[in-house]
Amino acid sequence: MNPKSTGFVCFGMFLHRLFICAGLLLFLAGRMQAQEINQDSSVRFFGVPLVFFSSDTKWGFGAGGVLTFRGYTLRSSVTFSLTYTQRKQWQALFPFVWFSRNGDWRAYGEAGWYHYSYRYFGHGNSYPNNYVENYKAEYPRLRVSATRSINRKQSAGLRYYLDGYRIIEKEPGGEIAHHEVPGADGGFSSGLGVVWLYDSRENQFFPHRGWYVESTLTAEHPLTLSEFRYMRYLLDAAHYQSLGQKWVLATQFYAQFTAGHPPFFQLPYLGGSRRLRGYPDSKYRDRHTVLLQTELRYPIFWRFKGTAFAAVGSVFGTPHERVRWRPNGGIGLRVEFDQRQHQHLRMDYGWGEFPGNSGFYLTFGEAF
Repeated sequence: MNPKSTGFVCFGMFLHRLFICAGLLLFLAGRMQAQEINQDSSVRFFGVPLVFFSSDTKWGFGAGGVLTFRGYTLRSSVTFSLTYTQRKQWQALFPFVWFSRNGDWRAYGEAGWYHYSYRYFGHGNSYPNNYVENYKAEYPRLRVSATRSINRKQSAGLRYYLDGYRIIEKEPGGEIAHHEVPGADGGFSSGLGVVWLYDSRENQFFPHRGWYVESTLTAEHPLTLSEFRYMRYLLDAAHYQSLGQKWVLATQFYAQFTAGHPPFFQLPYLGGSRRLRGYPDSKYRDRHTVLLQTELRYPIFWRFKGTAFAAVGSVFGTPHERVRWRPNGGIGLRVEFDQRQHQHLRMDYGWGEFPGNSGFYLTFGEAF
């Protein structure tokens, strides 16, 4: 099948899945409309069964949901997803954000357990598009940031993270099996650092205006109980502009830079459901990455909203390396399951620059 035909088939599959998911979500939203939670309730919960298919997982099944409860002016929340696939992969994820009642403290991050198959596409820009190695890893993950307010919009604090990464299967003859990359046997990754936040959004789930800026500097060292030694700087800046009549233009600049000797599985990357949607997860890895993406969000009818997005990103290993930009674009559908907090189920389909770099995503919350 030629690339053009493959593209039509992929897009047809996307429309098929879109109609199925839209029908399911329409039913669920109707149920939610009939079972609207009391306005004075301080705790709200939404759950949904998950069914998905990809070449990496075959069919997958599970459940997901969001629990929110009263914090300060913004709501605290715990999101969960529990999934299992035909390839005997499973994961349990619990992203969370907590606000103290007086608004002085904020804690956010993720806890999870992974037993999953991954694809390694090499690192840098010299590998051909069809290069891939398969491997399987299992590990616990913890990400925790705790900040205290400096003023109404700024806060600062500490960040801690760990991955007890264990590679349990490797593809024979590949770079990982031949120990040609750092971290080929896995290892305990544990880092500590500082974080600064600027947040002027009116809503953390689906903002219509304001800024969200996160800047962190973290390090791994035997003193932090890590088996690796390196530093990482991250800047994540997103701006939201209301265009009237509930239209929103969202723009994000994202960058990571590392110094030292990070393992391959901790290198900055592009691809997946949030950064360069359409490219496989971790399609491009290297010591540094830069991404700029924008998204137009607009109402359709009732609780349905549409999106159109585009992005360009790059990974590189040295400051003097010639930068190669990777573009993407796509469309999406949102279903608002909580009208008061503007929380959504997200369905996106993204395209990349080569045949085979496209993908469908069904998840909670926005990409940024």
